[in-house]
Amino acid sequence: MEFKKIQKKFNSNKPAIVFLIKFFIIYFVLSTIISLLDLSLITNYLAMLTASMLGLEFIGNIIFVDSVRFIITNYCTGLMSGAILASIIFALKRPELKQKLLLFLFGFCLLLIINIPRLLLVLVSAKVGFDAEIVHTITWFVMSGIILVIWYYGTKSITKNDFNKLLN
Repeated sequence: MEFKKIQKKFNSNKPAIVFLIKFFIIYFVLSTIISLLDLSLITNYLAMLTASMLGLEFIGNIIFVDSVRFIITNYCTGLMSGAILASIIFALKRPELKQKLLLFLFGFCLLLIINIPRLLLVLVSAKVGFDAEIVHTITWFVMSGIILVIWYYGTKSITKNDFNKLLN
């Protein structure tokens, strides 16, 4: 009798379970690729751009704020936020692939643009003597919220508010 209850519960939650499995597989693959790639061209550019905007010294991907060094790594590029967005979008059954691609491309470009002020905010906080690590953590949470907003409103406009069909 207990097995039937468990099986019924599993079957009723199967779409959500499948979504979570697909989400984590996609995220794991993308985050592993991002961590292994040589993105020095991007990290060096971001360091140069943000340091130049704030009048800070930099070498390669390292920015100097007084005696503190900030290293722009692959995780600072905005690509990880893009990986999260891709995982949410592509783990769902709907909308169609073409719509998913358009939503992802729009959201990904937006995340890359938003990432620059995020980096600037962390550096400015260090420059004025505030705890940059706290600002870094807060901005990661804000980026996560932005990812959800992009997904929600993008998907809402595509599905015409019918979110029930996304998992099935």
